[in-house]
Amino acid sequence: MARRRQVLAGSAGLLAALAGCSGGTGGGSESETEAQTTAAETRTEQPTEGEETTTESATPYTVEIAPHGEFTFEEVPETYSVIPSVFLDIGMALGKQPVAATDMARAPRKMYDILPDVTFNEDDIMALASGSESGYDKENFYAADPDVNLIDPRGLSRFTDWDDSDIQEIEDATGPFVGSSIRFGPTHPFGNQQDTYYGLYDVFEKVAQVFQRQERYRAWKSLHDEFVENIESQLPPEDERPSVIALWRGVDPSSGQFYPSPLHQYHNQTKPLYRLGLKDGFDEEIPGGGTIGYEELLDHDPDYIAAVGSLTSDTHEEFVSNIVEPFENNPNGQDLTAVQEGNFIRIGGQYQGPIVDLFATEAAAKQVWPDRFGEWPGPVSDVPEDEQLFDRQEVSDIINGNF
Repeated sequence: MARRRQVLAGSAGLLAALAGCSGGTGGGSESETEAQTTAAETRTEQPTEGEETTTESATPYTVEIAPHGEFTFEEVPETYSVIPSVFLDIGMALGKQPVAATDMARAPRKMYDILPDVTFNEDDIMALASGSESGYDKENFYAADPDVNLIDPRGLSRFTDWDDSDIQEIEDATGPFVGSSIRFGPTHPFGNQQDTYYGLYDVFEKVAQVFQRQERYRAWKSLHDEFVENIESQLPPEDERPSVIALWRGVDPSSGQFYPSPLHQYHNQTKPLYRLGLKDGFDEEIPGGGTIGYEELLDHDPDYIAAVGSLTSDTHEEFVSNIVEPFENNPNGQDLTAVQEGNFIRIGGQYQGPIVDLFATEAAAKQVWPDRFGEWPGPVSDVPEDEQLFDRQEVSDIINGNF
């Protein structure tokens, strides 16, 4: 039975409390002053250009997010926390930087730096843990005091020994946990526990509702749909599209052990490859998310090898020295068609929200079909302006509410 939560205004932030139970589950003001805007002011305030409308800003309001239930907000949240996931990028796409996070070393900072008039200041982000998968401390949540946690507590439970009472304790002191894991698709154990599985833009819409920034979401959706339509119109026929095996969890060719990542419409970390219609070169189930070796790679011999997450976490030079060259220097790797042809792809991985998704899809399209989409230069920032597949300034304008 879904839980109905209510977010109440408090002196130090927004406090989350259970507001009883409802029968059912499911999925589916912008005034950034130093003081919080009262509910009455929010209802009557007239929006300026780029601001969300008054009907969207009226409080209280309720957002339903599967599988966690309904959340009722008495005031619009201003601050949030994240762990490594799409939610950092979703927050940034809505013009909001987190107050607390983990492992900023792998965050897609380079994408934010490319966009004009978009700022990302790591010094203003409190660390929730010593690493992305360890060292979590509830006291860090209390110190950061986020109004809402864009974190799926099921994901957090993988890195801690916390149970439901610990999560409730954090919620009571800060804000609710509203994240819904989408990285691995509905075949992952997280997905099997959900009645509804969200795609990227589905969960993006939910977060936009939480922050009452639906107009920005709609502007994003329009840009995204036009971007995808333009790319799809230039793709070759399906029977002419190559195969790819996507590898994740830090590709190390010298180890001889690889984690394949499926191509699936709901498998967010390989979304660009699926969108481009590439064929899954390893369309098999690996029990427990296990590994394959060079023998399996050679048996399937894909046209391309994709390094999931390398576009955000590696520089071009690191990608070449840590992945491409080790494949080329490995006796087994040298027999792979993708290695012989130099057919490597870098995509975005776990941080692949709306912003990273644009960059990752552009990169993949250029790496596979340079004759159709322009040559891939290597560094993300080096795509010539006249060969960019989306307008960086338009993205910045949406992020900043200038539309």
